[in-house]
Amino acid sequence: MKKIIAAINALHFTEEELQSYEYIAKELNGRVTVVFLENLTVQELQLANAYTDMYTMDYARMAAETREQMDIILKENLQKFNRICAENNLDFKLHEAKGLPVEEVITESRFADLLLINANTSFSMLRNSNPPAFVKDVLAHAQCPVMVLPEMLHPIKELVFSYNGSFSSMYAIRQLTQLFSGFSDARVNVVYVAEGDNKVMPHGKLVRDYLEEHYEDVKFTVLNGDPGAEFLALLLHRNDCLVTYGAYGRSRLSRFFHHSDAETVLRTINIPVFITHP
Repeated sequence: MKKIIAAINALHFTEEELQSYEYIAKELNGRVTVVFLENLTVQELQLANAYTDMYTMDYARMAAETREQMDIILKENLQKFNRICAENNLDFKLHEAKGLPVEEVITESRFADLLLINANTSFSMLRNSNPPAFVKDVLAHAQCPVMVLPEMLHPIKELVFSYNGSFSSMYAIRQLTQLFSGFSDARVNVVYVAEGDNKVMPHGKLVRDYLEEHYEDVKFTVLNGDPGAEFLALLLHRNDCLVTYGAYGRSRLSRFFHHSDAETVLRTINIPVFITHP
């Protein structure tokens, strides 16, 4: 049994989002603890910045009114969460967290086997980036593997392992393999984008030997050209696969695993992305 945590914005979540977490939990043979995130500090800061010319008493009154409105929404959303779980037979645990979302999630990740987040999860009143800053911060600092899920998750039929011969890329492959033993019957495609004159996949035989111990159908794909563009083109029209990346935000040694490539996939492709770092 694996411990899975799923981070959601207590003010904005959907039934499809919760169902996607349940799908992953079944594949992992684990139980989901939903971290119900309330970003009270940021809401108050945004209100203060919006009304910088107000007197202190006016701001305090407005903050109190906003807090009261948020409490009503949170209560309604908690009822919505419980209703969705009951109607869909979702066996989720709930943990309400009222601190800074990124800090709360990073702390929780230290004691989890996998962290699930939606690609659009944000705690800003205005969309500040794509993917949102919250998602990028979590990916860079999480202390367990992270799976970023699209708005609508389709059944996973193929695993696409991005590989460049580095320890971090193989670490991500191995982590997913060890977590998801239920994917043993899925198709596996190990993708290497040749950089420079190195057209041969590094340690290809060792990679094959390892994967064939865990999967029934393994193939290797070598692409040529710009790593980010070639990999994106391979995934562009897919919605039935899962892709791995290694060392998000931790290493600049390879263009293929530079964080901008992972971000491009996250903002463009409607598939789950598994990212981890040693």
